[in-house]
Amino acid sequence: MGCLLRRLIPFLMGTAVGAYVAQNYKVPNLRSLADRGLQDARRYEEAYRRKQPSAAADAGAGTSSRKKTVLLDIDDDEE
Repeated sequence: MGCLLRRLIPFLMGTAVGAYVAQNYKVPNLRSLADRGLQDARRYEEAYRRKQPSAAADAGAGTSSRKKTVLLDIDDDEE
């Protein structure tokens, strides 16, 4: 019972303080702040995105930019 009260009292106090602050002070709307930040991030990403090389330029270069995949089989059997 004591453990429950130790966790419940701070939660209730935080709720009460939060309600008081929201009613008596100008608290910014976090949803609109997050949406604006997301829009700014998208705009920044589109402005500074790396340009994709064309297929004709890759074929003429003679080198492949593909990664090499190596398969490794480890046998742990002790014989």
